[in-house]
Amino acid sequence: MSRINESLINIMEQQQVSLVMVDAAGVLYSDEGAVPGVPETIRRISQKIPVWVATNNTSYSPRLIHSMLDEMEIRIPPERIISSGLGLAAHPDFRRMVEGKSVYTYGYPESEWYPRYAGGVLVSDPDAAEVFVLAASTGHSNAAEYSRVSESLQRNRNRRVICINPDYFVHTPVGRYPVIGYYAAQLVTELGIHIHWMGKPYPEFSEVVRYYLTQSGITLDRSVWFFDDNPRNVDRMTTDLGISGAVVMDSGLCTGKSLEEIQNEFGTIGQSRISTL
Repeated sequence: MSRINESLINIMEQQQVSLVMVDAAGVLYSDEGAVPGVPETIRRISQKIPVWVATNNTSYSPRLIHSMLDEMEIRIPPERIISSGLGLAAHPDFRRMVEGKSVYTYGYPESEWYPRYAGGVLVSDPDAAEVFVLAASTGHSNAAEYSRVSESLQRNRNRRVICINPDYFVHTPVGRYPVIGYYAAQLVTELGIHIHWMGKPYPEFSEVVRYYLTQSGITLDRSVWFFDDNPRNVDRMTTDLGISGAVVMDSGLCTGKSLEEIQNEFGTIGQSRISTL
């Protein structure tokens, strides 16, 4: 792991950077709002090069994520927001699983945008579903929703289950709490079912990112930089896409951790830099 500790602005001043791609939660914002300094940094960068978002947020559609960022004065167009949920439509294997099928969505109402966009037929009864899309844990109602999905799958386990947000936990100032990836893994343990995963750090999501960037005429090389607070995500994206990457240390998962602690928790992360945004 490189021990260079520098800001994104410094990186841009030192070498050619053609595009910046960033994670959202933990990098751009936290539960307390925009990470200090981020709106100004994104504004400065956007004056010179495109800024894209690659996020596992499937609670909201890209347009709603855009609106949320806009309220924080983080200006990123909705067409430059790549949510892992878009993999249902953009990745051919996942699209075949969903298109024309009856789909039950475990998540918020806005989460249903993703299977609908991929051509799925939404159903409100899990027993009527051919496919389950696990998109978001649902706060106070999550225990009931988990039981509803689990009981339906127990009655018929021969149905596809797709988790479009692999994150197990989110981190807040008062600690961490489990989210949909955790509950998806719990279904695997309890029921012995197979789950198809879409999102960081899975290579299938790297293919989705490649699709959207190349469709926009972007050449993927070391002048493209990806920033994330999860070292595994940085390692996967840089390896799969042949781009540069940096682990954000001053917000999100790595906040307050030493390099040794990060290595112990995440293992090697190649040649990614240590950075602030």
